[in-house]
Amino acid sequence: MLAAPFAYITNQLGDSVSVIDAQTNQVQYTIPVAGKPAGVAVSRDGARVYVSTPQAKGVAVIDTQKKAVVATVSLSEGALGIALSPDDARLYVADWYANVVNVVDTQTLKSIATLEVEKSPSGLVVSEDNRWLYVANRLSNSVSQIDLHTHQTRNVTPVGLHPFGLTLNGKNTYLYVANVQSDDVSVIETKTMHLVGTVKVNKLPYAVSLAKDDTLLFATNQEDGNVSVVDTRTLQVIKDITVGDKPEGIATQTDDRHIYVANWFDNSVSVIDADTLVVSDTIKTGSGSRAFGQFFSR
Repeated sequence: MLAAPFAYITNQLGDSVSVIDAQTNQVQYTIPVAGKPAGVAVSRDGARVYVSTPQAKGVAVIDTQKKAVVATVSLSEGALGIALSPDDARLYVADWYANVVNVVDTQTLKSIATLEVEKSPSGLVVSEDNRWLYVANRLSNSVSQIDLHTHQTRNVTPVGLHPFGLTLNGKNTYLYVANVQSDDVSVIETKTMHLVGTVKVNKLPYAVSLAKDDTLLFATNQEDGNVSVVDTRTLQVIKDITVGDKPEGIATQTDDRHIYVANWFDNSVSVIDADTLVVSDTIKTGSGSRAFGQFFSR
């Protein structure tokens, strides 16, 4: 029997990461992380957690066995969005100010390339076949698709206003993008990179996650303190679920049923049960829980 997955919640104002056991929904321990931690990416085996630290101008590397930061990657104060390749060999870090994505070798922890994108890159996601990197360009109102074989941009797709978080479905056929200022979610068909749908949600949607075999999409609405649930087959909102104050980061547990939402102003995580569409638990974390990215071990 596999061990229960852990959620690694960055507490930006508390300079720490709360580690939640998803079996008990208890914070098992808290790891100090300097530099206002924001973005997070967890390796497939759960051995390493990478945390963007804009104030420390880079990335902190956590060893989950040692329960401590064991290394840092020096980049810039623009480090925010962060994602790992499926094979854990490459770490991608968006630079909010320089309009690039840094490519970091996870063995040497050195930047080996910079990928030019549009203005203020934020959310990142890599396709399961390790071929494509998708980048939400917040101030350009677009998403870049980058070929990871050539490091060239294949396509730039206009979306809503100020895209921030994004996620791919399991088959990597659809990309969902939360647009903060237009209060909607863009749906992109990845083969053509054409916009195929737009779903109106509530105020300031920051991030999105899928559950129930990709049939339900959950979007955090920061200003309204709730999460919109979208039926991905009809692209209709079927429910709004009240969570904590200023929800932002969101990720789905490995059971594909429980969705964890980091509440920035409430210093907590809300757990949504996708079967009942209600909040089944609330977990106190640290100050300024943001957890932008894929914060679950797999």
